Amino acid sequence: MSQARWFVGVLVVRSRVDGDMSEPGLLDLQFRLIHAADPESAYTRALELGRHATDTYRNVDGNDVTWEFIGLHDLREVDDESLSDGTEVYSQLARDDAQNAVVPKSKLSVFWAEANKHRTAQDLLGNE
Repeated sequence: MSQARWFVGVLVVRSRVDGDMSEPGLLDLQFRLIHAADPESAYTRALELGRHATDTYRNVDGNDVTWEFIGLHDLREVDDESLSDGTEVYSQLARDDAQNAVVPKSKLSVFWAEANKHRTAQDLLGNE
Protein backbone atom coordinates (compact mmCIF):
# COMPACT_ATOMS: atom_id res chain seq x y z
CA MET A 1 0.00 0.00 0.00
CA SER A 2 1.33 3.45 -0.87
CA GLN A 3 1.95 6.20 1.65
CA ALA A 4 -1.19 8.19 2.55
CA ARG A 5 -1.34 11.76 1.25
CA TRP A 6 -3.20 14.88 2.36
CA PHE A 7 -6.04 16.48 0.40
CA VAL A 8 -8.36 19.43 0.97
CA GLY A 9 -11.97 18.74 0.06
CA VAL A 10 -14.36 21.68 -0.23
CA LEU A 11 -17.86 20.47 0.62
CA VAL A 12 -20.95 22.44 -0.39
CA VAL A 13 -23.65 22.24 2.28
CA ARG A 14 -26.96 24.12 1.87
CA SER A 15 -29.39 25.18 4.59
CA ARG A 16 -33.15 25.31 4.11
CA VAL A 17 -35.93 26.12 6.57
CA ASP A 18 -38.96 23.82 6.25
CA GLY A 19 -37.90 22.86 2.70
CA ASP A 20 -38.47 26.40 1.37
CA MET A 21 -37.23 26.26 -2.24
CA SER A 22 -38.24 29.87 -3.05
CA GLU A 23 -35.03 31.22 -1.49
CA PRO A 24 -31.56 30.14 -2.65
CA GLY A 25 -30.66 29.02 0.87
CA LEU A 26 -27.55 29.59 2.90
CA LEU A 27 -24.42 27.87 1.56
CA ASP A 28 -21.57 26.64 3.72
CA LEU A 29 -18.32 25.84 1.90
CA GLN A 30 -16.57 23.49 4.31
CA PHE A 31 -12.82 23.04 3.81
CA ARG A 32 -11.98 19.56 5.12
CA LEU A 33 -8.57 17.91 5.45
CA ILE A 34 -8.58 14.35 4.14
CA HIS A 35 -5.85 11.73 4.60
CA ALA A 36 -6.05 9.17 1.78
CA ALA A 37 -3.91 6.88 -0.34
CA ASP A 38 -4.87 8.44 -3.68
CA PRO A 39 -7.27 10.94 -5.32
CA GLU A 40 -10.03 8.33 -5.76
CA SER A 41 -9.88 7.39 -2.06
CA ALA A 42 -9.88 11.08 -1.13
CA TYR A 43 -12.95 11.64 -3.31
CA THR A 44 -14.77 8.74 -1.65
CA ARG A 45 -13.85 10.05 1.80
CA ALA A 46 -14.99 13.59 0.90
CA LEU A 47 -18.39 12.24 -0.16
CA GLU A 48 -18.62 10.28 3.09
CA LEU A 49 -17.83 13.42 5.10
CA GLY A 50 -20.50 15.24 3.11
CA ARG A 51 -23.13 12.64 3.92
CA HIS A 52 -22.30 13.07 7.61
CA ALA A 53 -22.64 16.86 7.25
CA THR A 54 -26.35 16.46 6.45
CA ASP A 55 -28.46 17.27 9.51
CA THR A 56 -31.99 18.37 10.41
CA TYR A 57 -33.08 20.04 13.63
CA ARG A 58 -35.99 22.14 14.89
CA ASN A 59 -35.18 25.82 15.46
CA VAL A 60 -36.57 28.00 18.26
CA ASP A 61 -39.60 28.90 16.10
CA GLY A 62 -40.49 25.24 15.63
CA ASN A 63 -39.37 25.12 11.99
CA ASP A 64 -37.28 22.26 10.62
CA VAL A 65 -33.84 23.44 9.51
CA THR A 66 -32.02 21.09 7.15
CA TRP A 67 -28.34 21.26 6.26
CA GLU A 68 -27.95 19.17 3.11
CA PHE A 69 -24.72 18.09 1.42
CA ILE A 70 -24.98 19.16 -2.23
CA GLY A 71 -21.61 18.04 -3.59
CA LEU A 72 -17.96 19.00 -3.83
CA HIS A 73 -16.68 22.41 -4.84
CA ASP A 74 -13.11 21.17 -5.17
CA LEU A 75 -10.63 18.47 -4.12
CA ARG A 76 -6.92 19.27 -4.06
CA GLU A 77 -3.82 17.46 -2.93
CA VAL A 78 -1.66 19.20 -0.33
CA ASP A 79 2.09 18.60 -0.32
CA ASP A 80 2.51 17.31 3.23
CA GLU A 81 6.31 17.66 3.11
CA SER A 82 5.95 21.43 2.99
CA LEU A 83 3.25 21.75 5.66
CA SER A 84 4.27 24.34 8.23
CA ASP A 85 2.95 27.56 9.71
CA GLY A 86 1.63 29.75 6.92
CA THR A 87 1.56 27.06 4.22
CA GLU A 88 -1.11 27.74 1.57
CA VAL A 89 -3.54 24.83 1.49
CA TYR A 90 -6.22 26.36 -0.71
CA SER A 91 -6.73 29.32 -3.01
CA GLN A 92 -9.56 30.52 -5.21
CA LEU A 93 -9.23 32.89 -8.17
CA ALA A 94 -11.86 35.57 -8.81
CA ARG A 95 -12.20 38.75 -10.81
CA ASP A 96 -13.37 41.44 -8.43
CA ASP A 97 -12.30 44.65 -6.76
CA ALA A 98 -9.73 43.59 -4.16
CA GLN A 99 -11.46 45.68 -1.48
CA ASN A 100 -14.62 43.57 -1.90
CA ALA A 101 -12.63 40.50 -0.88
CA VAL A 102 -11.07 42.03 2.25
CA VAL A 103 -13.08 41.43 5.41
CA PRO A 104 -12.64 43.50 8.59
CA LYS A 105 -11.21 41.65 11.60
CA SER A 106 -14.56 41.66 13.43
CA LYS A 107 -16.12 39.73 10.53
CA LEU A 108 -13.44 37.05 10.28
CA SER A 109 -15.09 33.77 11.25
CA VAL A 110 -13.07 33.18 14.41
CA PHE A 111 -13.89 36.62 15.85
CA TRP A 112 -17.45 36.84 14.46
CA ALA A 113 -18.42 33.44 15.94
CA GLU A 114 -17.15 34.43 19.37
CA ALA A 115 -19.00 37.76 19.28
CA ASN A 116 -22.26 36.14 18.13
CA LYS A 117 -22.29 32.82 20.00
CA HIS A 118 -25.27 33.90 22.11
CA ARG A 119 -27.52 34.76 19.10
CA THR A 120 -29.97 32.44 17.32
CA ALA A 121 -29.69 31.58 13.62
CA GLN A 122 -32.94 33.42 12.89
CA ASP A 123 -31.64 36.49 14.65
CA LEU A 124 -28.43 36.35 12.64
CA LEU A 125 -30.10 35.73 9.27
CA GLY A 126 -32.69 38.43 9.85
CA ASN A 127 -29.94 41.02 10.25
CA GLU A 128 -27.89 40.32 7.10
